[in-house]
Amino acid sequence: MNSRLRALIRGEFVRLNRYNLFAASFVVSLFYVLMASFIDDAMVLGVMPFIFLLDSTMMTSLLVGATLFYEKKEHTVNSIMVTPASSDEYVTAKLVTSIATSLFTVVFVSLALYALKGVTYKYAHVIFAAVAVTSLHTMIGVRIAYSAKNFTSMLIGFMLYVTVFMFPSVLAMTGVIGPKLADFLVILPLETSANLMRAGFGPGVEPWKIVFGYLYITALTLLLYFFAVKPRFAEYMMREMGV
Repeated sequence: MNSRLRALIRGEFVRLNRYNLFAASFVVSLFYVLMASFIDDAMVLGVMPFIFLLDSTMMTSLLVGATLFYEKKEHTVNSIMVTPASSDEYVTAKLVTSIATSLFTVVFVSLALYALKGVTYKYAHVIFAAVAVTSLHTMIGVRIAYSAKNFTSMLIGFMLYVTVFMFPSVLAMTGVIGPKLADFLVILPLETSANLMRAGFGPGVEPWKIVFGYLYITALTLLLYFFAVKPRFAEYMMREMGV
């Protein structure tokens, strides 16, 4: 890791701390633990995949969007433009920060639930799933934030993403879409993300969906970066500098 990347990562953590974003993430983690503590022991393992999915998708995208929003307020973009930092290093710093925050939630909630309820699951699988899902939704968060004029429009963009890609899964869960057709929903990033998280808590997910999920999410992450995030980096920087 070169000095430029280390400086960018350090800056990301400084902003998370300065604007209480890390504290907000920690409070959300406490809420997860509190919510799970009131659930019957037999139901906890059914709720945990949803909790970790929510954190790796919604919280990740919101935190990424929030850091970009505060960068604008601080005119951090101007500082970055006069350094030799590349777009790869800029986005990698955000990716590393997002993954670290997501893994903190996984570790903290897992330790708390083990202490409170003795709950265990496939920790390694949940960690790998969190890394994969967080990576994808970091790219999604950055891309949505690039196009957002303000924080509110960024929230609207993310809610539209969730609504569009979650609606077919809801139809499948309610029986409107049959099981055979439901198998094709793995092409939806939220459905595949949910499958990977569920796989860490029991045998209910078919092996092919797990293998496909990791390959698919990795491919989506790379495609988003190279074709949706990186090409817009210079345009975003110029716009924020008023050029």
